[in-house]
Amino acid sequence: MERSLSCFIAILVVCPGSAWACWDQAAIRHNVPAPLLYAIAQAESSLDPNAVNRRHLRQTGTVDIGYMGVNSNPRVLRNLGVTEQDLHEPCKNIHAGSRILVEKLHRYGNTWEAIGAYNASCTKLDAAQCQATRTRYAWRVYGFLTNTRPPAIRRATLRDKYRTQKNTRAESAAPTQPALVAVGLT
Repeated sequence: MERSLSCFIAILVVCPGSAWACWDQAAIRHNVPAPLLYAIAQAESSLDPNAVNRRHLRQTGTVDIGYMGVNSNPRVLRNLGVTEQDLHEPCKNIHAGSRILVEKLHRYGNTWEAIGAYNASCTKLDAAQCQATRTRYAWRVYGFLTNTRPPAIRRATLRDKYRTQKNTRAESAAPTQPALVAVGLT
């Protein structure tokens, strides 16, 4: 409870306007931990509600939008019941990302593999590349959850000062083998 309170205080400081309430609403509505949603948003957009990641635009013709880095693939948007324009609205973006996370958790279980799959659907990667990409992403999210990051992915940026407090429960479930380790948040 103390950790959740600290997380929401951090959200109040960082998130513009009333977007902070969306984290709590999405967590309750989709039955996922708010700190996990927040950590994913840190990994996806550095908490920038206006983020547009064009990294894979040439390869897939899509971009990742907003806090949760929701992909603009028309099939994904149709399944979520949102438009690309909706993703530019912080609350709709957070809810869409929460739904994607829930789908991954249902498919892969309560594991770090599910967290990695949130970021990498692996439609263009072979199995080894897919696993490596998902593991890197799981470590990144884990770092935001626990206020630590492995040296290979540590960055000295302004967002570091907004990281959430250390979560000792999740620490025991570090993503060394994401497919086998359950996410330690409830």
